[in-house]
Amino acid sequence: MASCPTWVGRLVFSALIITQCVFLAAYPAKYENNSGWYAVTITFAPAVILWCYLIVRSKANLRLLFYVWDLYVIFALVPNIGIVFGVVGDSIDKNRYLGPNTLKLVLCITPLLLLLLLHSADDSHDTDEHKELVSKLSYLMAIDLFDVVDMIDIVLEGYEYNIGIPKGFGTGMIVVACYTLLLTPWHLAENKVKCGRVELRFCTAICRNIVEMLFVNLVFLVIRAVVFFDYGKDASIFIAKNGIAMILSMLEIRYLCSSDSD
Repeated sequence: MASCPTWVGRLVFSALIITQCVFLAAYPAKYENNSGWYAVTITFAPAVILWCYLIVRSKANLRLLFYVWDLYVIFALVPNIGIVFGVVGDSIDKNRYLGPNTLKLVLCITPLLLLLLLHSADDSHDTDEHKELVSKLSYLMAIDLFDVVDMIDIVLEGYEYNIGIPKGFGTGMIVVACYTLLLTPWHLAENKVKCGRVELRFCTAICRNIVEMLFVNLVFLVIRAVVFFDYGKDASIFIAKNGIAMILSMLEIRYLCSSDSD
């Protein structure tokens, strides 16, 4: 049976995912004056239903909770971000309650949901391998998720302060942020968790590191460099983060290749 802190985490997870669900739907509903947009909350149903089923049936092991994250990102989070920016776009008003700051706060729930999900697994601390995996995924993926939120924040600040970022370029930044979110299930999939053992899928890990290095961190670095030099938006911290992440990916690939040859 899960410990009390685990159940507290599960309750917080449930409350936060419902909160994010309602707030993301509220943007198109309020800005378009059409309550029918609240129907998009149904996109969260697959993840929430699976989450509730695993908790009620006491099957909330780490491997199965990975699927909750997959459903949440693919069917709920990314589509709702697309809807908010596709429908509301640069009409987001800083003087309204549902303004850019509220949207950033709602998106910042995402890394917290990941941490709560990983640490609420019944077997997350059963073995040293599980503990190490949960710890590794927690800090690596949480940092990447905040990286995505910061990319969206640049677009929102462009709307709010009119710093000159072209609409097409801002749309491209949102697209890059969304496809980066879609890659996060890949990070989980490279780990095979079964019967207390954790095995790394070699080919999956190599491919994920290459794609993340070239099509996430390099792209993010270039975009932020353009924003920094052409539009005067300070992005130096995450530029450094993207550079460091690329180096870490190269070192990870080298380590994996050398380990496989041994």
